[in-house]
Amino acid sequence: MNSIGPALQHYLPELATIVVDLLALDHLRLPARPISDVRIVRIRRIVQRLERLLPHHAGHGERTACYALALGEALGLSDDALLDLHFAALLHDLGLLTVPASIVSETRPLSGEEYAALKSHPRAAAELLEPIRFLRQAALLIAHHHERWDGFGYPYGLRGDFIPFGSRILAVADTFDALATRRLSAAEEFEHETALTQLQTMAGSQLDPDLVATFVRVAPALRPYSSPGWGCAPTHSGGAPPFLLGPRPHFFGNSRMASWRTFGERRPMRPRKPMNESPPRP
Repeated sequence: MNSIGPALQHYLPELATIVVDLLALDHLRLPARPISDVRIVRIRRIVQRLERLLPHHAGHGERTACYALALGEALGLSDDALLDLHFAALLHDLGLLTVPASIVSETRPLSGEEYAALKSHPRAAAELLEPIRFLRQAALLIAHHHERWDGFGYPYGLRGDFIPFGSRILAVADTFDALATRRLSAAEEFEHETALTQLQTMAGSQLDPDLVATFVRVAPALRPYSSPGWGCAPTHSGGAPPFLLGPRPHFFGNSRMASWRTFGERRPMRPRKPMNESPPRP
């Protein structure tokens, strides 16, 4: 147990089981493409178990991954970077299992001590995932997905370009889903448009303004996936939802590419943006 992080010694048995299952995926011996597909399938199943332990989180990981991948493709990320982003989006709430359930599900304003406990969850997730080799980059992105563009986020208070690029993408996707699913009784289209308006008000303070502008541009194609019930939508390719496994729609109008393609498939060369760790804050 010590080999997969000391945090496991203090929390739910279910959390230990989840991390042990993720560690097992580290030891698969398959070619690059099949191993990525197998890992995504199994992580999606793990996320379903995770979300059963988190009130009001059903489908959140899948929707966040949908939005993050759409934004990442629009920004020209490489397939490897998109895969790390996919892992991070699906698992970004893992650290909430280290926070008392009474705090995670609380609707009243939190006390200072409770809020401090809640703010620990990105760091806890990174601690749990970092020893798993294929999730090390995802762990970095998760660690910083609650940093703010203006430097008032957590857990480290990074600001602007010092926040890893993939973490900024994940923050936009995570925030949009939180906004779009906040009022479950509202009409889907109203929630989608209202969430986009609210997202734009956060540009330059909470969120990277350039990433918000790009997300708003591609968001119309995401409307069918921005409702809480999306997780129950018709499935595609052996039970996997659209976007997240197998053939995935491409929204962004590049005539050189097919309108549907498979994750990892060879595609025309285009500028690549790595998602390496940002330099230390001065």
